[in-house]
Amino acid sequence: MDNTSTAFYENMSVSLLARQPVTEEIAFQKPEKNWEIAWAQLEQGLSSDRNWRYSWWAYWARLAEYFLPRRYHWLIVANRMTKGNPINDSIIDSTGLQAVRTCASGLWTGLTSPSRPWFKIENALSWQNIDEAAKDWIEDTEKKVYAVLAQSNFYSSMEQVFEDVVVFGTSPLIIYEDFEDVIRLYVPCAGEYFLRCGSRLDINTFTREFTLTVQQIVDQFGIENCPPQVVDMWNQGGASLNVEYVVAHTISPNFAISKRGMGKDSFFLVPEKFNYKEIYWLKGMASTKPLSKRGFENKPFMVARWSTVSNDPYGRGPCMDALGDNKQLQRETLRKAEFIDKLVHPPMGANVELKNQPASGKPGGITYVDTSTGKKGFWPLFEVQPAALTPMIADIEKVSKRIQDCLFVNVFMAITQMAGVQPRNELELTKRDLERLQSLGPMVELFEQEVAGPAIRRIIEILDKKRLLKPKPPSLAQASLKISYISIMKIAQKSAQSVSIKDFLQTGGALSSAAKAAGLPDPLRIANLDKMYRTYAELNNVPIDCLFTDQEVQVHDQAREQAVAQQKAQVQAPQLAMAGVNAAKTLSETQVPGGSALGALLGGQQGA
Repeated sequence: MDNTSTAFYENMSVSLLARQPVTEEIAFQKPEKNWEIAWAQLEQGLSSDRNWRYSWWAYWARLAEYFLPRRYHWLIVANRMTKGNPINDSIIDSTGLQAVRTCASGLWTGLTSPSRPWFKIENALSWQNIDEAAKDWIEDTEKKVYAVLAQSNFYSSMEQVFEDVVVFGTSPLIIYEDFEDVIRLYVPCAGEYFLRCGSRLDINTFTREFTLTVQQIVDQFGIENCPPQVVDMWNQGGASLNVEYVVAHTISPNFAISKRGMGKDSFFLVPEKFNYKEIYWLKGMASTKPLSKRGFENKPFMVARWSTVSNDPYGRGPCMDALGDNKQLQRETLRKAEFIDKLVHPPMGANVELKNQPASGKPGGITYVDTSTGKKGFWPLFEVQPAALTPMIADIEKVSKRIQDCLFVNVFMAITQMAGVQPRNELELTKRDLERLQSLGPMVELFEQEVAGPAIRRIIEILDKKRLLKPKPPSLAQASLKISYISIMKIAQKSAQSVSIKDFLQTGGALSSAAKAAGLPDPLRIANLDKMYRTYAELNNVPIDCLFTDQEVQVHDQAREQAVAQQKAQVQAPQLAMAGVNAAKTLSETQVPGGSALGALLGGQQGA
């Protein structure tokens, strides 16, 4: 492809697949310059990544066996016909599975819930004021990002990301442009991907191997970009369309590739202007060109990690802490089942004379035995004591509790599983929640830095590239914007502040009424009620367009004061006129030497 800033797969769909030619001539493909050298180095890099990942790969197998077997591939092999075989034979007690589901769902709801706002675009420099045009652009951009998230597969993909990161401690996420839904997300499973760290200890290289059928390869990359092997299968049609190939894929920093054995000569697979390069090719199959290559200015993938150690590219998660307990739980549950089985259906012994004779262990069945010798003819070999089952059940409950604690079930089911004295008010409840959520603080911060922030910026970049955003106003040309998150911890903190303000106002109202009744100064005069109400609205995520601005409030206050003044003047005018009439009558009736007081005043005025 000449334009390496776009890719064929951005437009892949059923309608595009329908426009692919029924047959394609398998002509001689002109080799792409330097591709043979690049292919050899890519294959070597893939092999090296596999060696470095081996210890994690083996560890993931144990985690998948006991917690999440459906999200792990031991080997990436094409055309496996055993994908539907049972994979959870090691799981007898599902406590671990349920705990993973609760933890992942709690993180998904708390960090990227589709039912409430979970991020905001804000001015990074609080001392710089932005005008109304800038605020309108920020609000419009937020609404468009939320709309894209809702109509794409973002939320379903994030649910899978959280499940993977809880079990394996790591989960990569790719965000591509998409013709139909603006964006499209892909979540590789454990065993498919390889990661490398950069000098800043963040993940800057992502490689994976996965299987695609011939039809999927043609759909994703276009028949003109496929190697002769795939083109031949496409031309055959029928069952050949279901034949799988292993596809290799890498996204890495776009540095130059050296031509081995050719001095200092080097080349770039994509233009130097791009910071990242992406290559797709058929693993282990030399060809004349890659399936796809393109460049990115910014990293198109993110990697969620629960916690990190030094320069390890792979993270560690809570299921690693609970693995031993889960193994113990499965073993004890199996032993408990054997105990109950021997209790209700014990192994039996019998006299030698009963050999080859009919015997029944079914309810109501009859076994005929000869007891003339005084011995039992049919008896249990040993008897288990039912009382011994009680400590086993108690220990199983303790182990289950430890697994749930490792996976923070008590955090996400805080109210449902609350024991002891119940909270007496909303403030106490929110403070209890905040105390529990503190244990998730490091993971939440790491997720916001490594996934949430880059994901939102990536989506805004795609919207801007597709010209779906308003032009930036001049006031934002030099302004710095940031993305802030409304995480579960911040929600709990805001809830505590919100409840405190509510309690303060309720107490203040009661004190105000008491002060007025006693003729004392109103204690509410010390509170800035306008500012407090705005803070309360912000803590409860009230949309900003539902509140009047300070300038609008001033205009409304002035209009209200003028209306009150006019009404007062209208009421006072008749009263003043009547007062004048009454005064004149009083003066006319008041007698002074020489006549009435009114006459004296009028006469005095005339004399003057």
